[in-house]
Amino acid sequence: MLAATMLLLCTACSEKGAGKTITYALEASPQTLDPQFASEKDAHIVINNVFEGLVRLSPEGEVISGIAESWDISADGLTYTFHLKEGTEWYCPGTIKNEFGEEFYNRFSTEKVTARDFVFAMKRAVNPQTGSPSAHRLLVIENAAEIYSGKLGADSLGVYADDDYTLVIKLAAPCEDLLQRLTESVFMPCNEDFFNAMGGRYGLTHKRILCNGPFYVSSWDSENSLTIKNNKYYAGGQKVLPLSVSFSFDSDVESVAQKVSSGTISAALLPPDCPVPENCTVMNENENGIYGILFNCSDSVMKNASIRKALCSTVDRSIFTYADEAMKPQSGFIPANCSAGSVNYREAAEGRTPVIAYNEASAASLWSKGLSEIGESKVSITVLCPENLDEAVRKQLQIWQRVMGISLGISVENMTVQEIEKAVASGNYQIALTGMESDYDSAVDYLASFSDGGVFRFDTEEYARIIDRLREVESDDDLIGGCYTAETYILQQGICFPLYSRSSRFVTAEDVEGISILNSESGISFIGAKRFD
Repeated sequence: MLAATMLLLCTACSEKGAGKTITYALEASPQTLDPQFASEKDAHIVINNVFEGLVRLSPEGEVISGIAESWDISADGLTYTFHLKEGTEWYCPGTIKNEFGEEFYNRFSTEKVTARDFVFAMKRAVNPQTGSPSAHRLLVIENAAEIYSGKLGADSLGVYADDDYTLVIKLAAPCEDLLQRLTESVFMPCNEDFFNAMGGRYGLTHKRILCNGPFYVSSWDSENSLTIKNNKYYAGGQKVLPLSVSFSFDSDVESVAQKVSSGTISAALLPPDCPVPENCTVMNENENGIYGILFNCSDSVMKNASIRKALCSTVDRSIFTYADEAMKPQSGFIPANCSAGSVNYREAAEGRTPVIAYNEASAASLWSKGLSEIGESKVSITVLCPENLDEAVRKQLQIWQRVMGISLGISVENMTVQEIEKAVASGNYQIALTGMESDYDSAVDYLASFSDGGVFRFDTEEYARIIDRLREVESDDDLIGGCYTAETYILQQGICFPLYSRSSRFVTAEDVEGISILNSESGISFIGAKRFD
């Protein structure tokens, strides 16, 4: 055992900078590492480093072999046959002996990953009883939509194992990005026997999860940190260079930036409001956010659509255009990085972006209507804004005051970016100027994240129906049209008035290289990470 350990360490260290521990800050501890149920960005970052799907993304973003060493696609594009690598193993944590006994551990420590694990995972994900937030990504599979709506049982799903190492997926319609989808968390394998043995606690601790990826979950203290270690059983084509990756939990952006600058943290994803710290390298900029005027639809005044529309139709964009040179003017609600099917949504929808036209006469009429609807003759509202936009906001308030007249009492409250974000997250605001970042590359997923109202706290059956219909379409044209409908609803209801497009930045300490930025959902790969002391 000692000789084998030394050999492993020597092999890992044979490449300069390899065999080290990489550190990374998550905003918070994941709620679960169950691939079929996880919804948070932080959870996906961990999941996609401790699980291996049929295929994975290379550092260049290309689809490469994962558990499947090859695959065939039928001429009509409806049947995918995957040929799995034989002998790949699950990693069963030794700590499981304490809870379930040595016999249980010995069984799963030698368990192979088979086609049945992928069949179970997909059936479980599309089963409406699971409540998977990513189930809509499977609706292209034969019978998936009917299963998800409760019309058929999960066993009807068009996924089956020909044998232990041959998996067949049948589609309801051709899907050009199916292979890319298969790299996402929801498509990761799940061992049915182990899942059932966990008694409803699968993925909730490091003792309740089987891993088959480049790393396994070594420890997990939900209050402080989570550590993943190099998985010696990993059968992927890429060499795993780090000895381990240690995740700390820190929601303080400034603190995280300082730790990257000092080298205490190897890398971090920084929001647009955070300046690039010293002594670091910007690895990636992702135009994944918007900045604008948000309305709290649960507020006693802002819940009225006529009042919101009146305010939106008298926003003078020219006041804000040059408020911050780091931001690009944008009128759409969907961030520039989001795709609809195989195309970029913003590029595909160019020229069709819904815009609320500036119209003072219409605004005055809507304002009177809104006051009548809520039974008030005068209302007072407060706008939260950062100090750098104070001058622009006060100019805008003058327009609102002039158009709405004495029936509007309005004030501005300067707060820090973090204070505004907290107020918006808690619903303690009426109107706020703040930013929102998408955790997704998919426009559908981004729009669906507001189906329960989100930070706007609106609750309408109409928007829910729009999203339900959008989840059932697959062609690029239908996806673009459906996203446009949802985006139009958000804007024309005066729920949000976008001003800018913004970019998040992924930065690394100067002594770190090889961390790959894949996409918003799959996140970050640490397989090739190196640190030079």
